[in-house]
Amino acid sequence: AIAIGIHNIPEGLCVALPIYYATGNRTKAFGWALISGLSEPLAALLGWAILANSFSDTLYAVLFGIVGGMMVIISCKELLPTAHRYDPEDTVVTYSFIGGMVIMA
Repeated sequence: AIAIGIHNIPEGLCVALPIYYATGNRTKAFGWALISGLSEPLAALLGWAILANSFSDTLYAVLFGIVGGMMVIISCKELLPTAHRYDPEDTVVTYSFIGGMVIMA
């Protein structure tokens, strides 16, 4: 839960910053980021309400492992090469990548 909360900070920035720079309106940017951020917990509550009685602890563990693996693959195959394109001398990318993994673990 803490890792999901930490990941929502840059996600909110990725929603808010383009809107702010396109419109110059901080309120609109904040509003869209808020709506985007609230959709995840609301969907999680809805999913829990519907599926809570049909999922076992083992199934939850397997699903969390699969989703975590997907996030690692996306980071390694998509985000890391893109970051290296913008930092070809590797001054911060590798250290930031390892630091992010340590924080999430």
